[in-house]
Amino acid sequence: MQLTELAHQYLAQHLSEGALAIDATAGNGHDVLKMAQLVGTTGSVIAIDIQTSALESTRERLEKAEVTTATLIKGDHAKVFDTLLNDYLSQAAAITFNLGYLPGSDKSVQTQPASTLRALDTAIKLLAPKGALLVTAYRGHEGGIEESKQVEQWMLDQESNGHIVEYHEPQALRIPPILWVFKPA
Repeated sequence: MQLTELAHQYLAQHLSEGALAIDATAGNGHDVLKMAQLVGTTGSVIAIDIQTSALESTRERLEKAEVTTATLIKGDHAKVFDTLLNDYLSQAAAITFNLGYLPGSDKSVQTQPASTLRALDTAIKLLAPKGALLVTAYRGHEGGIEESKQVEQWMLDQESNGHIVEYHEPQALRIPPILWVFKPA
């Protein structure tokens, strides 16, 4: 099973009609669409990306599926999360991150460890008590392994504070992505 499929299974366990979901790195919109389908017409999805092209791809994917419950925001996920705190504290049933770069785009534009860690710190404040935070770290690009190691340490710190952390790494010959799942204690 691919990590995307596994992540979508976790989303299905945590998202239902009327829920709030947040995608911190919208990318091409695959997770955003899945979230929107799960939260239905009474729920909402907030999708964030720093690249206009990512948001355009996401918008096209949502329009093709006739989804209207998603709000797309251009910006750095850490800064946007800070602005969401006032309205969405402890309300998100699921939050996703896909770390790395937008497939098929400029590889120099990628998630950065400092911003990612800051966003993760805020994400757990946005997360509902029985919610899930899913972080998929792609490690095959320059800077990917370092960012992954920093996220791993962040997850270990959360686990030592009593939270539930799961780790999934497929066996592969090349450097595979890793999926971490965080659930509040």
